[in-house]
Amino acid sequence: MRLIVKEYILQLKEKDELDTLLSQIFEEKGYAAVSQPRTGNRQYGVDIQLHNKEELIFLVIKQGDIDRKVWDGDTNAVRQSLDEIKDVMINNLTLRDRSRRIRIVVASNGHLDESVKLNWNNYVNNNRVWGDLNIEIGFMGIDDIVQEVLGCFFNEYLFDKKLHSLLRKALYFIDESTYRRWYYEKIVNSIMENIEKAGGDRKRFYKLCATLYLSSQMIAQYAYQEGITRIGIMVSEYVLIRYWKYFAGSQSLEKGKNVEWLIKFCHSYEKWNDLYWEKAEQVACGDVILPNYNVAENRVLLYELLGNLASYANYLLDFNFQKSMRILNTIVHIMNQYSYYVYPPYDSSIGVMIMIYRLLNKNGRIDELKLVMKEQCHTLMNYYRLYRRYPAQTDSFDEAVAIEMNNTSEKYEVSGFWGYCLLLIYRFDDKELYDMLRNFLAEDLKDVCKCVWFLRSAEEELFYEPGAMNLAGEGVEVTVEDNYPDFCRKVGFILDQYKEERFTFDEYSFSGLETIICHYYEYVPRV
Repeated sequence: MRLIVKEYILQLKEKDELDTLLSQIFEEKGYAAVSQPRTGNRQYGVDIQLHNKEELIFLVIKQGDIDRKVWDGDTNAVRQSLDEIKDVMINNLTLRDRSRRIRIVVASNGHLDESVKLNWNNYVNNNRVWGDLNIEIGFMGIDDIVQEVLGCFFNEYLFDKKLHSLLRKALYFIDESTYRRWYYEKIVNSIMENIEKAGGDRKRFYKLCATLYLSSQMIAQYAYQEGITRIGIMVSEYVLIRYWKYFAGSQSLEKGKNVEWLIKFCHSYEKWNDLYWEKAEQVACGDVILPNYNVAENRVLLYELLGNLASYANYLLDFNFQKSMRILNTIVHIMNQYSYYVYPPYDSSIGVMIMIYRLLNKNGRIDELKLVMKEQCHTLMNYYRLYRRYPAQTDSFDEAVAIEMNNTSEKYEVSGFWGYCLLLIYRFDDKELYDMLRNFLAEDLKDVCKCVWFLRSAEEELFYEPGAMNLAGEGVEVTVEDNYPDFCRKVGFILDQYKEERFTFDEYSFSGLETIICHYYEYVPRV
């Protein structure tokens, strides 16, 4: 376990990673953070300032080994930071802080290089007293940080031997093409069960949340080092889903500490999605070309890419609209380059398209939205008439390949894809598209049930679990009527039955969670 933790800490950057970890360590030891690093603000040598009743600590944080350059090579060097603390911070302390024991800790996820040890020792010995204050200057290296992390967050009380074994598996199999979610899901579930049992024990709650954060980030970081950013997204999505379920179920939606951890988990989700988007932009501009496998696998890979981007862009709608629209532009560029998006591999792939339609609608690009709908529906209609091809109704890759090869014995009986297309036609009042599809849906697909799924708010807890579309909610068939007005009345009546259903993420302005859940479990978002 020590080697796993050490390897993770070695990979951390100074800003927003190593400083966050160190802050969590000291907060766990009973210190309160007075200041945190903020880009653009003068820090006067200090990255993090903490205190308890007896002690005041200034943290100076550096990434990697402290060599001669890092010690005294530029304006951001360690020695310059220490001198600035002496000249500015110490001279501006309050009377209360001056009465505390004062410690300055230089922390690094590396070692103190042999070439600077003599300089370091002399500096420490010559700076034991500043004015009328006693000062203690110390170094906290990689091995010290590892020891603190193990003691605070991965001890037997919080992270038993079974979880140690699961974490090793979650990391060992990261580079497998068929990486199994349960490697990390069992870890998250076990920690969340302990969080629920913690009840009002705030200290234990905090420790467990920190352990959940660190273990999930370890898996994500290891995956990123292997070039698999997608696993970081998956882990972060699952943590958010499980934490929100606890968050809502425990009726603690307005408690500060609970919200604080929710924000931290959101930031992790954003971090891995931003890295993924950075790579996706290379695909959008043509610098990177998607691998060319067989036809079915190409479509699966494309929809995986579009799904990751569309889910994240929908999440951002509430927090960063401009960034959401930039991701939408990336999606549109990819769709323009890979026109086979019109033939989705699975029936549930309509969920990805609904996410994209939401984005287009929010951006007022209704004509573009209708054009995409028309092109996709027209293509699928012709594919079925000419080749008897359709999105795999069981969402199975083997079935998608068999359909592509005209080698399936399964009868085409159920389609959520066409059911939701009919809801979209109603939602965007596209009579022209309805008229184009009516005969095809009523005659060619007369034996295919066009169905949609609705969930009642009373069953919300099941929405956070796998298999919710089978365990909860109501399946409704959308029928094709002889004329468009009758069709609109029928669909309008269906939607009216569910228009009052609201979920906790609706009430607390976190509607992006719906698309995160739908993306993770391959559910279909509301139209």
